[in-house]
Amino acid sequence: MSEQPPSPPEPPADAATPPAAPEPTGPSPWGARLQVGALVGLLAWSVLGSVYTLDAREVGIVTMFGATVRTLTEPGLYLRAPWPLHEVIRIDRRSRLLAVPPTDLLTKDKKNLVVEPFIVWRVEDPGRFIEAVGSAAAAETQLSDLVVSRIASSLGQREFAELVEVGKTEATLLSPELRSALDEVAVARLGVRVLELRLKHLGLPLQNEQSIYERMRAERSRIANAYRSEGEERAASIRADADRQAAELRAQAEEDAARIEATGEAEAARLYAEAYARDPELFLLMRQLSAYEASLDEDDVVVISSDSEAFRALREGR
Repeated sequence: MSEQPPSPPEPPADAATPPAAPEPTGPSPWGARLQVGALVGLLAWSVLGSVYTLDAREVGIVTMFGATVRTLTEPGLYLRAPWPLHEVIRIDRRSRLLAVPPTDLLTKDKKNLVVEPFIVWRVEDPGRFIEAVGSAAAAETQLSDLVVSRIASSLGQREFAELVEVGKTEATLLSPELRSALDEVAVARLGVRVLELRLKHLGLPLQNEQSIYERMRAERSRIANAYRSEGEERAASIRADADRQAAELRAQAEEDAARIEATGEAEAARLYAEAYARDPELFLLMRQLSAYEASLDEDDVVVISSDSEAFRALREGR
């Protein structure tokens, strides 16, 4: 039987474990990729932030640290420096309606009126608008104060009766010169243009409304009484003139009738005279018959003597 080779001796239990091989040192590939991605993202953000659009409803103001660099009024695609170097402020260029709250005003004779105006406005000078107010809400606040002060100054120079007179129109209450003056001040101070200035309501304070209405009724009654008195006076004058003309016409008619009657009687007398000259006996007979006809009725009984001329005329027929 062959002998087995001797096995190598086992290391002692307390022998130290040999140290591991050291790992290679150098830049990590994942860190490089993150840095490249961040750089690309920053570049893309800068490029995308430098491109912006402007539509036809807007005006753009490009500022650098708050100072205006340029004003853009045409729609389109634009470039700017990245934020925070350049900032674009967009302003709505469309017309806007501003309803001013009702306000109590005083007339020249110290009477109260409640006025509720409204205006139509739009941004005219974007640069001045940004410098003066900066927003539409601030602009409308200042515009409301400006409108109220201008209307108060205009109506304060006029009498109450003139303003509430029947037939007054809005054009006579708010003149075109008032809107022009308001527009001039608004453009110079705020950079906005006032396109329209109108009154939504013109009324009376509730506490004074009843007394003012009573005063208006009394005034209208006085005017109506004056018109009525004038009408009665003119009617009396017309009636007197008509009576005078009627009396003159009657007198003229009576005069003409008397003249015509006298002419007829004269003509009758002439005819009687001619008839008498031609046949005196016939004329006398006709006069007698006319006298009998005028003095006798149908039921009268006449007793005539047989030797009288009347009996003889009846008997002989002549």
